[in-house]
Amino acid sequence: MEIYTFDKSLQERLIELTEILSSRGEIVPASQIQAEWSYHVELVIEPVGWQALWKIPRLVCEDFQVHYPTIVVVEVEQVDFTDLSALVKITAVQDEIHLPEKYDVQLVELYPTHNQENDALDVVGTASCIDQLRFFYSYLWMPWDIDDDDNTDWVSVHLETRIRLFFDMKRGVVSKETSDIIRSLVREGREVQQKISKLEDTISEGEESHEDVDGGTACQLMKLHFRLQQIKREVEVLENPAMREILVKNRNSSLNNDQIQRRHSKGKSTEGYFVWLGGTLEEMKETISKVQASLSADLHFKISGSLQETLHTSDAGDVIVIGEGTHLIKGAGNLEEGGTIKGVHNVERTILSVKDTETVPSLLDFSGSEVLLESITIDVGDLRAGVIVRAGTTKIVNCKICAMNQSIVKLGVAVLPNAKLIIENTVFDGLGTASVIYSNGEILMNNCSFKNCAEGIQLHDNTTLIARNCFLGEFKEYAIRLETQKYLHSSESICGGPELLQNIPEISLNDCKFGANGKGHVILKPRTAFSVMTKQDGTTNMES
Repeated sequence: MEIYTFDKSLQERLIELTEILSSRGEIVPASQIQAEWSYHVELVIEPVGWQALWKIPRLVCEDFQVHYPTIVVVEVEQVDFTDLSALVKITAVQDEIHLPEKYDVQLVELYPTHNQENDALDVVGTASCIDQLRFFYSYLWMPWDIDDDDNTDWVSVHLETRIRLFFDMKRGVVSKETSDIIRSLVREGREVQQKISKLEDTISEGEESHEDVDGGTACQLMKLHFRLQQIKREVEVLENPAMREILVKNRNSSLNNDQIQRRHSKGKSTEGYFVWLGGTLEEMKETISKVQASLSADLHFKISGSLQETLHTSDAGDVIVIGEGTHLIKGAGNLEEGGTIKGVHNVERTILSVKDTETVPSLLDFSGSEVLLESITIDVGDLRAGVIVRAGTTKIVNCKICAMNQSIVKLGVAVLPNAKLIIENTVFDGLGTASVIYSNGEILMNNCSFKNCAEGIQLHDNTTLIARNCFLGEFKEYAIRLETQKYLHSSESICGGPELLQNIPEISLNDCKFGANGKGHVILKPRTAFSVMTKQDGTTNMES
């Protein structure tokens, strides 16, 4: 089903949103913003009877125990203009999933479709209004704004600055590093605000029941408010173009000096790091012997006690060897652009996991020319995905990719357009979907196995999958799911065995075995028209 899409310029966005939020010429404080949207939505959006695609949010998918992303067809039965939400009736689903007949959803989750039963409805106006609302709350509204002073005009202070920041990040005017910092801060701010709301609800419930407020809860709430104010100050500095330029120049100058000093100290050779979390001298000697046996003797080496610090100080192309233990990290640092992370002990006892409860979408995110991960366990934890391959070639050898706390929405590896993944002797465990390959992405898979996963490999048109000696069995649902417009001639899904893939030249299965899959070995299903994963916004979205 085709949906309405809008590609608007900076000036168009600025004019539209200014008219919506300040057309009456009055001061509009942050506390009044939602009310202004309510007035506008009530005038423009059709109150009932229009069809849309509902992109179910990740947490709702988890509650329903369905894959993320899941997109269903709905009919709007009632719009709550005050709450900017709608009561929808679910009219069509693609998979055999169980959802409530009706559900309250946020308007920003709805995408009106071209084909409507009632031609008299202004669906274009409705779709445009929802697009404006979604753009505003996704990219311009910050989690701390609601606490702004009521004497301050939110529109004149923030609207144009934040729209320009969005377009500067989208066009690459703001550096990738600075953009990543801004996105990370905004994500953390939203997470902190959610925690604050939950704690305040807990305290309110305690006061209503005349229970004493726990001192630890109050202290935690105070720390969260303090952290939110810190994030607010940092983002406000980065929103200012002049300040941003000064900080970037300062940072680049400092980084360049550090890099020059490091390179001068070691010459032009690749640098190696050994991350050791501690142990006896005998254990350390034994580990160093293993490191020495597996790497070049002339590699310039340093010892570190923290993988996170090592990732921050290393350069693209460097080699990091990690000892036994759980290594807590917040991304791959400079190794995003290429390099090696290698374990030398038992894979099960050499674990990479997320540090604290960061709200990044994945544990590792690579966009370099060549990356190698070897002999480590990648624990998805509470994140959406384990590894994202955005560009270049990532090689994963003798690893385990798992979610210790199993969930149907967890993803092992995502390969984006024009990126390549080579994966060998690797186990996928406890994931919703082991791997997703987007259009023009490529996976070469050898001797891999799966256990406790809902689904194996999800493919899109024009992807390349070459699998050898893999056991594609024991999935709760399907071993391979192909979402396609090329190889289906109807709107109905087709389920069957691997013979369904024989006439698809991009897919090659050699000596692979299928068995004991809950819903079937292979499914071909119609593809929904949504974009792939993007880093343009404050959160990284993964859409089918």
